[in-house]
Amino acid sequence: MKNILLAAALITTMAGAHAAGNLVVDGSFESQQQSAGTWNVYSSLPGWSVVGGTGVELRNSVAGTAFDGNNFVELDGYVNSAISQTLATDAGSFYTLSFAYSARAGVSAASNPVEVLWNGASVATVTADGTRLSSLDWHQFSYQVQGTGSDALQFRAVGISDGLGGSLDAVSVTAVPEPSTWVLMLAGFGLIGLSLGRRRAAR
Repeated sequence: MKNILLAAALITTMAGAHAAGNLVVDGSFESQQQSAGTWNVYSSLPGWSVVGGTGVELRNSVAGTAFDGNNFVELDGYVNSAISQTLATDAGSFYTLSFAYSARAGVSAASNPVEVLWNGASVATVTADGTRLSSLDWHQFSYQVQGTGSDALQFRAVGISDGLGGSLDAVSVTAVPEPSTWVLMLAGFGLIGLSLGRRRAAR
């Protein structure tokens, strides 16, 4: 029984140490109050700085519904815009960067591209043709990035600057467990299995 408790404690400790939560502040854009059925353009949002354009457009159930929660942002308010956030990371460690994206309904792929950057370097550009959509059509994307200790995450609209563009929601950056962590966790599960096997044999 003592071995089982020891192994369980090991698994819990290692999982807790390496399964860190989302490093992004307000990744689903819920901190700013926005009434249902309304939108507004802001010069900043909690955790986020506007680094391009005239502001970031926050929507709540306008031209579609959010992927997560109530709010989402469109990165082409009046003109193409960009938002950024600086994250505290562990230098050399790898992270999973993920987000939900949708083209705007009724708008062509040329107006919908959103580019994601990590420390100024392009990670990817996503877009979709929304001309046949009647509402938002969310898709999730994930990429691996490496931390330097302090890292700038940026999203920017890069399509036609016409006030209509791609939407963003559910942004997260989470730590990728080191291989050694998985080995220790598997060893812990092995100890539990071995202890249970011995207990059955003793009966």
